[in-house]
Amino acid sequence: MRLPQTLTDRSAHTEGGDESTAPIQQLRARSLIGRSSVEAVGFWAAVVLPVPTLLVLVVGVGTITELGVFSGLLTANLLAFYIGHGHSRPESESSH
Repeated sequence: MRLPQTLTDRSAHTEGGDESTAPIQQLRARSLIGRSSVEAVGFWAAVVLPVPTLLVLVVGVGTITELGVFSGLLTANLLAFYIGHGHSRPESESSH
């Protein structure tokens, strides 16, 4: 029995990984996005996101909307930490 072309294409793209990571793997394979650039964006997002999170917390979380904004910022910050934790600054020769 032959499978439809769309099913065979999907399984070929997702072998070794789940469907949610397939688009990222395809972009990496095409050299449109590199691991170091994704980690760098995650790292700097993790550096910047605490500022608006703290501002929302200082102003106060009194409504459902404000709670949603605070939760979203906190979740985005945790995700950025996870993505950017491998980012490192290249060591210069003068530091030795």
